[in-house]
Amino acid sequence: MNFKAILLVYSLQLLAGAVWYSAAPADIAQHGPALEGVSVSSIVGFCIALFVYTFFSAWLLAKTNLRSSFERLVLTISSWLFIVLPNILFMSMFVDMSQMGVGYILSFGFICCLIAGFILPFWRASRSIFKG
Repeated sequence: MNFKAILLVYSLQLLAGAVWYSAAPADIAQHGPALEGVSVSSIVGFCIALFVYTFFSAWLLAKTNLRSSFERLVLTISSWLFIVLPNILFMSMFVDMSQMGVGYILSFGFICCLIAGFILPFWRASRSIFKG
């Protein structure tokens, strides 16, 4: 695994999350202006969840036998399509959220997937111990 790529993807996803939430409509944000009502525990939970997602994506790409970067990109996007997207059914049945809120969360997940999909597969780990 390339830890520089993981750190870059994680940083870009955190930046995208801050921009995405600060631009949230008022009915999605928790209390009025978006970033004023966010608790520290929510931010820490978000950061941990995003790191676990990014590290899992990198681990999955490292453990597969896919040769081309395009196949790895398809795997990353497919993981969102077949793992995250079906959660819309769970969220609509068990979590009391509006359709706009669910769509907003899923669209942020897709943005994170695209960030990971366009960086992690194309930036492989260096094998400097094998170079002469």
